[in-house]
Amino acid sequence: MPKVSVVMAIHNGEAYLAQAVKSILTQIFQDFEFLIIDDASTDQSHKMLSGFTDERVRLIAHSHKLGLSSSLNKGIDLAQGEYIARMDHDDISIPERLKRQVDFLDTHKDVDVLGTWAQTLGLGREQTWRYPTEDEDIRSEFAFNSALVHSSVMLRKATFVRLQARYDVSVSRAQDYELWTRVAPHIRFANLDSALILYRLHPDQVGSRHETEQQGIADKVRLREIERLGIKPSEDEVALHNRISRWEQIRGRAELEDLERWFLKLRAANQISQMFLMAAFERALDRRWWFGCRSNIGLGLEAWRIYARAPFAELAKRSLFEKPQFWAKGLLRELGWRR
Repeated sequence: MPKVSVVMAIHNGEAYLAQAVKSILTQIFQDFEFLIIDDASTDQSHKMLSGFTDERVRLIAHSHKLGLSSSLNKGIDLAQGEYIARMDHDDISIPERLKRQVDFLDTHKDVDVLGTWAQTLGLGREQTWRYPTEDEDIRSEFAFNSALVHSSVMLRKATFVRLQARYDVSVSRAQDYELWTRVAPHIRFANLDSALILYRLHPDQVGSRHETEQQGIADKVRLREIERLGIKPSEDEVALHNRISRWEQIRGRAELEDLERWFLKLRAANQISQMFLMAAFERALDRRWWFGCRSNIGLGLEAWRIYARAPFAELAKRSLFEKPQFWAKGLLRELGWRR
């Protein structure tokens, strides 16, 4: 039996497929099987996959398209490894990825799902996505979005068998976010603080082609998380929450104060429900509160005063010493300087 089962589902992904597959086959850690589910591709994907002769590759071909959730569920069911590693057909795994994750899970028996940071490539300026590494911070982020790069995760198969946890086949996008929030009460998460995945941004990726649908499903998952806190939000509160969850800028003092009231409401609800560890949830609130106030630098020091009065505000207080030039510009703006 292999130690790891790498599961990848593909539908018409020939452009980047060879590079993705080779990045797995050339891993430093070699004790794995590579389950590739071809979900009825109509391009050259199946032909390319058939050309790989490595005995660790197990190719499963669908005669008709079942969708990503069904394909990944089949991969989980067929996997023989102790651990299951996800991989996407357009991403690249760094050579030490599997080894680093296996070593961590072998020594941290309490962790069930392990992700990594990711570095983007392709469209736009390259950046590193640095997600929280500790369980309580990761699950607190679920109130806003997934804090795990889906193609980077490695999970314990025994845990998902015990919980009978699978991707919801009725969910066509944001399947991972829906799954993590559903099983969160029963498992523990972690992220490695290294970019072990190169996450490709391109016009043909699922998130780009189906952005509206994906956002709609993510919005529903967020609403489910808010309601688990014991809140029945208004339409305006839901809209504001979705915007800050997507890191969309908050404009003007009135909107900033709306966000403050909403965050205080979330904080009070969590104090009662104890759904998230309070300190971790306040850090999650603060990250977006800091973003909202920074996007209103035009308010000058008024943005600082609004920020600092929130009981969970910590990031900007540290930035006074780490990035004094930012707040110096705010003072200059308040004194009438423009640039």
